[in-house]
Amino acid sequence: MTEQEWNEYVNFASGGEWPIPRGMIGDYNNWLCRSIVGRALYFRDKVEEAMTVLATVVDVEPSMEPAEKGMSEAEHKILCLRDIAKIVWGLTGNTEAALNYWDQAIALCESYQHKFNSVARGEISYGRLVMLVAAGHEEEAKAEARELTVAKRFEREGINSYRYFAYRFLAEREHAAGNLQKANLLYEKAFFYYPKSAEGERDYAAAAQMNDHEERYQKYLHMTSMQYLQWEI
Repeated sequence: MTEQEWNEYVNFASGGEWPIPRGMIGDYNNWLCRSIVGRALYFRDKVEEAMTVLATVVDVEPSMEPAEKGMSEAEHKILCLRDIAKIVWGLTGNTEAALNYWDQAIALCESYQHKFNSVARGEISYGRLVMLVAAGHEEEAKAEARELTVAKRFEREGINSYRYFAYRFLAEREHAAGNLQKANLLYEKAFFYYPKSAEGERDYAAAAQMNDHEERYQKYLHMTSMQYLQWEI
């Protein structure tokens, strides 16, 4: 990547509809700047350009300590690996190569002992499962998801993103197969481990009272888009 290319990427990331302050991302020698720019490019569908930037952080060893504010270095690296996995799969269809990046991201999630300020840890594992299905390995993905339904790591009492995303994934596969009642039972289990406010508890109770299976499923699906509370506090 040339200096001119880097400056073009920074200009793009610092402009448009979702601008990032240039002062936060302009230093090429800071791998965190490259991390942010690369992910911003990917978010805005500049896929090959994103890969050019994100490839420069693959071998970075992040600090495993928490940041004073915002995301830790470990979280930055996890999100970079996640996006690289998606890009590799999307551009090449190379399952083995994409899984390598997913597995690195998942291992970092498990190793990092401090609070996450970005995505839920279980969401990274979920992304791997979704890709396995797209690659034609649904039964393998479902077997891995069933193992995750007993994951021991809780973000806090009663809250477990690994279990939530595992049950959610299994619910989605049952729905895709036309097994609506089973899909709803799995979604009900998923939301047992989801961080819910009073509003979330009301939505959860309301879904359980719905007799139409498709209507109930759609209610659960809507709830997946609602971040009632943070995963980790």
